[in-house]
Amino acid sequence: MRFVQKWSYSCARHLALVLNENHNRRSVYYYGFYIVFGTLVKGIILISVALLLGILVPSLLIVLVLSSLRLVAGGYHFDTYGKCLLVSLILIVIAALITQHTYIYWSTAFIAVFVLLVFSVSFYMLAKYAPKDTPTKPITDPQAIKRFKKLSIAYLGILLIISCILLLYNLKMHVLAISFGVLFEIFSITPAGHSFFNKIRDSLSRR
Repeated sequence: MRFVQKWSYSCARHLALVLNENHNRRSVYYYGFYIVFGTLVKGIILISVALLLGILVPSLLIVLVLSSLRLVAGGYHFDTYGKCLLVSLILIVIAALITQHTYIYWSTAFIAVFVLLVFSVSFYMLAKYAPKDTPTKPITDPQAIKRFKKLSIAYLGILLIISCILLLYNLKMHVLAISFGVLFEIFSITPAGHSFFNKIRDSLSRR
């Protein structure tokens, strides 16, 4: 979205002028403002759509799990903010709709099996592919790779414990939302996920 870029550049330029900073510092400010404004815009749009469709709780849970696990496991990045927003919004809304409108039909036993499958596969994928870096921010230090891998596996373990506790209290919708959040993040670090998102990126670029 160009307005996010314009806001970020204007704020970075103004701050650099006030502080009498050079071009390199202005670039750092620009990146910081871009992240802040981008997150705010994405959050406002997601919350607005979720409220309109009546899926606020599962949407927020999916985003919380996905984004927090992404901090330590990495994942796919689109080349523009607009593509990221569009694809993320569609996937999150679809998953939240499924969660909101189908959880009453899931038996506790079936959800337990689903959670077991999701987390078993996720532990394996994290051990194999995490952390997934980006070309602009590569992780090359072996110690850093090992640390992020351990952190991501440990955090997934915490999410599994939380899911089990929620299931004991029959909060099936919350458990499903957490599972979808985990699935989206794990998919984004796999080669299959990167191939899938690359095809979407190329299709959106042509349009």
